[in-house]
Amino acid sequence: MFKFWNPITPVLFYIFVSGIAIGCKNRSGGTYYQISGPTMGTKYHITIQAEQPEKVQASVDSILEDFNLSMSAYIDNSTLTLFNNADSIFCYDPAKDPYFEPVFLRSKEVFSQTGGAFDPSISPLARYYGFGSREKRKPAEVDTLEVKRLMNLLVFDSLVITRNSTGQNCIKKPNKEVKLDFNAISPGYAVDVLALFFDSKSIINYMIEVGGEIRTRGVNDRNNAWVIGINRPSEKAKETDVEIPVIISGKSLATSGNYRNSYQANGVKYVHIVNPYTGKSQPSDILSATVIADDCTSADGYATAFMVMGLDKAIKLAENIQGIEACFIYDKEGDGVFEFMTTTGFENFYLHNEQK
Repeated sequence: MFKFWNPITPVLFYIFVSGIAIGCKNRSGGTYYQISGPTMGTKYHITIQAEQPEKVQASVDSILEDFNLSMSAYIDNSTLTLFNNADSIFCYDPAKDPYFEPVFLRSKEVFSQTGGAFDPSISPLARYYGFGSREKRKPAEVDTLEVKRLMNLLVFDSLVITRNSTGQNCIKKPNKEVKLDFNAISPGYAVDVLALFFDSKSIINYMIEVGGEIRTRGVNDRNNAWVIGINRPSEKAKETDVEIPVIISGKSLATSGNYRNSYQANGVKYVHIVNPYTGKSQPSDILSATVIADDCTSADGYATAFMVMGLDKAIKLAENIQGIEACFIYDKEGDGVFEFMTTTGFENFYLHNEQK
C-alpha cells in the first residue's frame, strides 16, 4: 500500500533547480527564495521568505539527513533498516532518533482509523511484487501460496513500542521476517517537521514540498494565497498537467495514485499500492486520491489508505474524519473521461468558482 518514493507530484507553479534561486519581493519588501535539493530518493522544493536562505537551506539539509537516518529503507544503519534486519527484539535510543516513535504512533492512528487499509507492515508483500527494495524483483507469475504466507506478516496491530530500563525504545518482532516501511506517511511527517522548524524561526510565508507532499503558510511572493495544481491522473500526463488547481494557504496536501509507479507482466498490471486485505497488487477504482488537512502527516497517510479502500468506502470515511477534505478522481467507464467525487468541504479550496 506504499508509494516507495515515486510520488504523484502536485504541480507547484514553479520551476526549480537544486540550490537556491532568488525570487521576488512581495509588498512587504521581503525577498522570497526557492531552495531545493535531494532527499529520500527524491527532491525537496521550498519557496520561502527569509533573510538568510543559505542558513535556512543548511538547516533543512541537516534535518532531512537526520530524518533519512531514521526512516530510510535504503540506508544500512537507519533505525528502520536495523529494525527490519533484527531477529526478535529491536531497541534504539530515542534521544538519537526523535522521529521513529512519532511516525510509528501516527501510523497506528491512521491504521486504526482506516481499519487496517493503511498498514506499514505490508513491506514484505510490496517487496515480493518488486516495490520498495533495492532488488526490484518482478514476479512473472504470482505464487498465491507465497502471497498467503506473506500476509501472515501483516502484524502492525500487534507491534508496540516499550521503554526498557536503560531508556531505550524497544519493539518485539513476532517473526524475524516482519518488516516495516513508512514511505506512505514519513514524507508528510518530514514536511511537518520542517514547517515546525520554520515556525520556530518566525518564518511565516513558505511552501514546503517533499516527494509531492505539501504544506503552506502565509502568502506567496505576489502576496496571494498559495495555489497548488493537482496532477492529471494519466500515465501519459506530464507533471505540469493540472487537473484541478486549489488554494491551500495554511493547509497541507497530499495526492496518491497508481498511474505512474506500476508495471505489466504477462498482461497483468501490478501497482505499488498493495492491498493488505487481499495481498494483491492491483489497480484501485480510484485513479488518484487527494487529501487536504492541517498537517501533512495526516494528508499523506489517508491519501494512500483511500486508494486501498476504493471509492465508496473512501468517500464515506473521508466525510466522517474531522479535519480533512478529499477529492477522488476516477474513470468509471474506462473511456478516459475523468469523474470527480469530493467531500462536502473540498469545494472551499477550489481556485475558480466554476469548479464548484
